Amino acid sequence: MINFDLLDKNRIYLGLQYGNSKIAKEIKRFSKRYAPNSKHIPTHVCAFVYRKDLGVWYVYESHLKGCGKHGVPSGVRRYSLEKWLQIEAKALKEFKAIPLDFNFIELEDIVGHRYGKGDIMSLMLAAIKRNNGAQKDRKGFICSEYLAIAYPAICKFFDNLPPWCVTPAHFQNYIESKGLCDE
Repeated sequence: MINFDLLDKNRIYLGLQYGNSKIAKEIKRFSKRYAPNSKHIPTHVCAFVYRKDLGVWYVYESHLKGCGKHGVPSGVRRYSLEKWLQIEAKALKEFKAIPLDFNFIELEDIVGHRYGKGDIMSLMLAAIKRNNGAQKDRKGFICSEYLAIAYPAICKFFDNLPPWCVTPAHFQNYIESKGLCDE
C-alpha cells in the first residue's frame, strides 16, 4: 500500500497495480512477454500528482469503468486521491508508486477522452502473434497508452514503440531496467 504522506509532493508518480482478478490474470498472461524477467506484472497504471494549486493529490488514469457513486467517469480522467482511496479501498494493497518525470501538460491535455477498448484487443492479438508495434492506433486511450504519451521516454526505450502499443508490463520492464524499483 502506498503511504502518500511519505511521497515527495514535487514529484509525479507512476502508480502500478498488480491485480488478481480474473481479467488481471489474463492481462498478466498476455503481457508477460514484455517483461520476461519480472516477478510481478502490473495490470493497470496511473499517475499520482500533487496539485499544489489545490493542495491535494490527484489520480490521472484511463479506465473502462466509471464510478457514478463518486462522480468519476470512464475514460481518461483525473480525480482526487480521496475518491480514489474510496473506490480502490479493497485493492489498495495491489498498488505501488514509483517517481517518474511525466509531462503534466500531456496528462492534463488528454483528460476527457474515451477509453480505448479496441487497443486492448489489439494488444492481446499482438502478444499472441508476437507482432507488437505493428497494430494500428484506434480511438480512445488505454491506461498505459495515456501514460506513455505523457512519458515518451518509455517509447524511446522500446525502440520508438508507439504509445498505443505500450502495456503496463512495458512500464514494469522499464522501471526495473532503469533501477527505479526495489524488485
